[in-house]
Formats: sequence, C-alpha cells, structure tokens
Amino acid sequence: MAEVVSKKLEFPGVLIGQDVKAKRNPKDMSFLYVSVLAATAAVLIIFAFLWSRLMVVNTAYEISMANSARSGLIEQNKRLKLEYMSLKSPERIERLATELGFANPTSEQVVVLK
Repeated sequence: MAEVVSKKLEFPGVLIGQDVKAKRNPKDMSFLYVSVLAATAAVLIIFAFLWSRLMVVNTAYEISMANSARSGLIEQNKRLKLEYMSLKSPERIERLATELGFANPTSEQVVVLK
C-alpha cells in the first residue's frame, strides 16, 4: 500500500512537520483486489437482505391465503352442520316415511331385544 515518507523540506516555514505521501506503485494490484472483494461482499449482503425480505413477504402472503381458506372452510362447516341437522330432524323423516307409504308399527310388530 502507500508508504508515508517523512522528510523536512529546505523551505523554512513551509510544510514543517507535515507528512508527504509517496506515489502508489501502479503495479501494486492489492488495492484493486481489496476493492473488488469489498464490492462483491457488499453485493452479496444486499442480495441476502433482499432474499430474506422476499421470503418474509412470500410467507406473509401464504399465511394470508391460508387464513382466508380457513375462513371459507369454517363457513362451509357451519352450512353443512345446519344441513345435517335439517336432514336429521324427526319431522322430516316422518314426512318422508308417510310419503313413501310407511306407517307407525303396531304393538304386535314391535320386538323387544334383551
């Protein structure tokens, strides 16, 4: 890297006690390697951050879709329970039985099992 050379100049009162930097060697490529490495690391960090934010947004979208599907299933379950209760009602069963020609059993037709 750059070396600092300290020397006193012959001009009195001008630049006394100041450090003079020597020119950097143009063949020294370490600065280029370090800057390329730093830029690559910065780009990778940015991509990792963006990827994590996209995953958060995607997961939130999936949670929202699952919640709406759950709400739909709860509503369907309520409707099916109501339909089940209406199909199972004794009044409906008795009405269908009379339409089909069934009658209430007589006492001789009833068999008690022990």
